[in-house]
Amino acid sequence: MKKLKILIVCEHASSQFGGEAMLPFKYFRYLQEQKHDVYLLTHTRARNSFNGMRNIYFIPDTKLHIIMYKIGKLLPDRIALLTTSILSQFVTQVYQWVYARRIIKSKNIDIIHEPAPVSPKQTSMMFGLGVPVIIGPMNGGINFPNAFNYMAGKVESFIQTVVRFLSHVFNILIPGKLLASRLIVANPRTKLALPFLHFGQVIQIVENAADQVSEKIEQKVFAENAKVKTHVLFVGRLVDWKAVDILFDVFVEFDDSIHLDIVGDGPEMTKLMEQAKGLNNVTFHGWVEHSKIHQVYDKADIFVLPSVRESGGAVILEAMARGVPVIATEWGGPADYIAEGTGYLIKPTSRQYMVDGFRKHIEMLANDPKSRRLMGNKARAHIVEHYLWESKIKQMIQLYHEVIAE
Repeated sequence: MKKLKILIVCEHASSQFGGEAMLPFKYFRYLQEQKHDVYLLTHTRARNSFNGMRNIYFIPDTKLHIIMYKIGKLLPDRIALLTTSILSQFVTQVYQWVYARRIIKSKNIDIIHEPAPVSPKQTSMMFGLGVPVIIGPMNGGINFPNAFNYMAGKVESFIQTVVRFLSHVFNILIPGKLLASRLIVANPRTKLALPFLHFGQVIQIVENAADQVSEKIEQKVFAENAKVKTHVLFVGRLVDWKAVDILFDVFVEFDDSIHLDIVGDGPEMTKLMEQAKGLNNVTFHGWVEHSKIHQVYDKADIFVLPSVRESGGAVILEAMARGVPVIATEWGGPADYIAEGTGYLIKPTSRQYMVDGFRKHIEMLANDPKSRRLMGNKARAHIVEHYLWESKIKQMIQLYHEVIAE
């Protein structure tokens, strides 16, 4: 196949953090390994992730960016995402268009790929540049389960309703998604959340993937009796919708033989540490650099994700790739990723139902190391078959050629 000149455009790209900032970094890295000429356009705040790497262009941190950031810090996290964050993203997009135009002209770019932001409602300025544009995979369109609607609050619910409605208009006025050659979605619910007017073909490709799997899963050490400590792991940003406090109601019923390790930080960390006081079987480890996260999974026996508003859930794929069985909420991304025999899904019928469900399955796996081993092996095999970056990149390159040929 022809060697391509590809421009990856995104607001954030980082090798140090998880979340959607990791996605454009992965595309940039793996496409380079496939010997294509790849260029990355991102915000300057991501600069530290690219020491020694070439073909990267940085958008400046303007006064408007700084003002929006400071105002956003004064607002509740989710309201900031729906207000100041959107305004800041618009400023970034204007710069993206200007910079992209220069890069296309100087480097003879064949195609633009915008993998982030992953929101299906977010506008895109990638139009009128003379080359085809692919946007996605996008993931979103998820609300709280009915039993947890109270977490949104009236103000947030109102703002979200208004923003979602106006997004259809904004995506016509700023027609990147309207005119894109392909819109990629991770699942059917995200397709339903797209702007109602778009001309490009919509295709489905999973949003995330795993870098590698544990090659020595058969040699992984499992506790062979219930008296040996079982390590249960949570990895993620500590925000309210992750529902980490549900795990405290679970672990209050366990003794020291079942231990919860919480890896990550965020605005809820202080509050959660206060709630966990008195639980000797809960440890907060703070943030761990993504390059070292595999070591964290390899020490775990069970992975848990009680999140009640998780569109994706890359941490689930990371855990499964290391042969760790998963227990997660049957809502959003986790329900997409976990197949039969690779983990357990708990319906978010009510808070108490989730507490009971997580307690039951954690205790069952803690007392049955052979089942953990079997489930971990199945999880790893599921990743190899469906969720490796190497396969995903090859699929995307084929799509690039298809779009360029048109």
